[in-house]
Amino acid sequence: MNGQNVYMDIAARCGGSAKIGVAGEEGSAAKFNAALAEATGGEGCHVTFCDGLDGCAAAIAVGEVNAAAVERRGLPFAVAEDGEVAPSSLERLMRSLILAFPLSSVDVIIPSWVRSLPADNSAVSELMARVRACAARVNTMADCSVFDDMMADSVNWQEEVECDVFPDSGRVVVRAKIKDGAFFNMLSETAGEPISDESSLMSFVVSAAEARKNYGKVKDALECARVTGYGIVQPSDDDLSLEKPSVVRQGSNVGVKLKASAPSYHIIKIDVNGEVSPIMGGAAQSEGMVNDIMNGFENDPQSMWNTNLFGKSLRAMVQEGLAGKVNCMQDDTRAKMRKAITRMVNEGKGGVICILL
Repeated sequence: MNGQNVYMDIAARCGGSAKIGVAGEEGSAAKFNAALAEATGGEGCHVTFCDGLDGCAAAIAVGEVNAAAVERRGLPFAVAEDGEVAPSSLERLMRSLILAFPLSSVDVIIPSWVRSLPADNSAVSELMARVRACAARVNTMADCSVFDDMMADSVNWQEEVECDVFPDSGRVVVRAKIKDGAFFNMLSETAGEPISDESSLMSFVVSAAEARKNYGKVKDALECARVTGYGIVQPSDDDLSLEKPSVVRQGSNVGVKLKASAPSYHIIKIDVNGEVSPIMGGAAQSEGMVNDIMNGFENDPQSMWNTNLFGKSLRAMVQEGLAGKVNCMQDDTRAKMRKAITRMVNEGKGGVICILL
C-alpha cells in the first residue's frame, strides 16, 4: 500500500468512492481534504473527508476523546492525534484506516492432490481445525497476522505459511504447504495399507486396477439389486466358452449348431428380519432399564442401539441374529436354488412353484 494505492483501496472497500467522516472540531475535514489534494496531486482518488459521521463508510477520530463515539457507530476508524495533518502523516493514517475494515473472506490454497482427500483425513481435518481456530480470532484486516502462526507445531503441514492480503477487497489468501513425505503417509491412510515408496505405490495401483475392473462387472447389477431387488451380471467375452461346432441335418437341409456357455451371476436382495428379546429380570428390576431404552430411542435412536446390555450392545445382539438367519440356508438348498434358476434362464420358463417345508 504505497502512494495513491491506499486511497484507491479505501475507495474500493467503500464501493468505488469513500466518504470519510471526521469526528473532531468543526472544519477539521477541510484540513484533511487539503492534505489529501497535496498527497494525491489534486486527484483525490475518489476519497472525500467531511465533518460528522452521517452517511459515512469510515471515520477519522481526532484524539482519543472522539474515538469512543466513533466506535459506538460501528464504523471502521483510525485515530489522529490532532486536527493538524500533513500529506505524509495522512498516508500513514489511511494505512491504519484500511486495516480497520472487516475481513471479507479467507482463501486457503493447498496442493491439488490434497483436495481429493476425504474430509475425515488427518491432514484435511487438522487444516480445517486450524483455519477455524484462526478465523475465530480475526475481525479486521489488522488481525490477519494470526494466520502467520496457523501451522505452528503441525503434524502434517509446514510451519511457514504464505499470507497475501488484498486491502481493496478485504480478501486474504493463505498458502499452506504440506510436509515432505506426507504424500505417502496420506496414501497409506487412505488405502488402509502401508505405501512408503514408488514400488509399493505401483503394486497398490495394479491391485486396485484389478479390483476396479472386477467391481465394474458387478457394479450395475448391485445397484439394480439395491433398487429393484434383483440384479444380473451379464456374461463377458473373457468368460465365454465356445464349443466345437456340430452339423445339424433336417431332411435335405444341413446346418451348423454353434454352442457357447458363460457364467451369469444373479444377485438377489433379501430383506432379513431379526429381533432379540433379552430377559432382564423381574418387572420391578427391569422397568427402569426398559424405560431408559424407550426414552433413548425417542431422543437419540443411534445412541440407544449402542446401549450395553449383558456385555454386548443392542446393535451387536441384533446383528448376531441377522447373521444367524443369513447363514441358515443349507448347502443343498442353495444348490437346488441355483439349479432352478439355471433351468429357468436356459429354458426360458418363468413359471415357478415353491414349497417351503
